[in-house]
Amino acid sequence: MIPSLQNGVSALKSFSEGLQVLSNNIANVNSLGYKSSRANYTDNFYIHQSNPGFAVDGEPKNNTRNYGSGVQVGSLSSNFNQGVIENTGIDLDFAIEGEALPNGGGFFEVIDPATGEIFYTRAGAFEATNEGLVVTRDQYRYQLTNTNGEALKIGLEEGEDLLARRVDMNGLVSLIVSKDGQDSIRNSGQIKLANFSAPQYLRRVGNGFYTNGNGGENLAGLIDNAIPASGSNGKIKQYALELSNVDLTNEFAMMISHQRSFQAGSRIVTTSDAILTEAVNLKR
Repeated sequence: MIPSLQNGVSALKSFSEGLQVLSNNIANVNSLGYKSSRANYTDNFYIHQSNPGFAVDGEPKNNTRNYGSGVQVGSLSSNFNQGVIENTGIDLDFAIEGEALPNGGGFFEVIDPATGEIFYTRAGAFEATNEGLVVTRDQYRYQLTNTNGEALKIGLEEGEDLLARRVDMNGLVSLIVSKDGQDSIRNSGQIKLANFSAPQYLRRVGNGFYTNGNGGENLAGLIDNAIPASGSNGKIKQYALELSNVDLTNEFAMMISHQRSFQAGSRIVTTSDAILTEAVNLKR
C-alpha cells in the first residue's frame, strides 16, 4: 500500500472518532451537569530516510527526509466550565456555582452503598429516602456524602414534622421542624464537595458520573478541602440544577469542519487508489 493511501485512511479513522465526540456532545445538550469533550489531533510517527553522500568540496553530507504517516487522535479533553443554572423550585436540587474558579467549583461526591465505590458528578438532582438518606434521582440511588465521609442523612427524629429543608451556600443543611407545637431549626449535616488539581484525568463512567481511578488510585489529584464556598470550591445553590455546558453553535461549526476534513481525507484515498490502479495496469 502506498504511503499516501495510509495517510488518507488515518484521516478517515481519526475524523470519524472526532465526529463521534461531537455527536456525543450534541446528544447530551440537555443532560444535567454534562461537560463537553474535544478531540485533539496530532501527527503520526515520521519515516526518516537518509541519503548519505559527498558534497562538491569532498565533505560528507547526510540529507534526511521526513515522511509523515498521517494523523491520529492524540487525546480527549473535557471542558469543565460551568453550565447554565436553571431554577427548579425543588428543595433537594443543588447546583454548584463555580463562576471563574477552576473546574467550575468542584463536584458532588456520591457513594455506591452496595460496593462503597465513590463517584463524582455535577448533576445535583437528589431526593430523600424513607430513612432520610439523600440519594441520586436515578436508578443507581448513589448516596450523597457528608463532610465526614459518610452518607448525608436528613431524617426526622421521633415526634417531628418536617416543615422545610434549607441548604446555604456553604453546604450546611438545616431542617425546619415542628414538635409538640413548637417550630425549631436543627442542623442536619453538611454537603461535601470534591475538587481536583488535574481534573482531565477523571474517568467518565456514564450517567454524569466520574471516577478518580480504581480503588486506591488518585489519578486526578484530589484536593484536601471538602467545604463548599471555600478555596477553589464553588457555592451551593439550592432549588437549582446545572445544565449541560455544550455550545451548539460551536459544535455545529466543528461538525462542518470535520465533514470537510473527512471529505479531503476520502479524496486522498480515492486519488491514491487511482494511482495504484494505474501502476498495476502498467504491467498488463
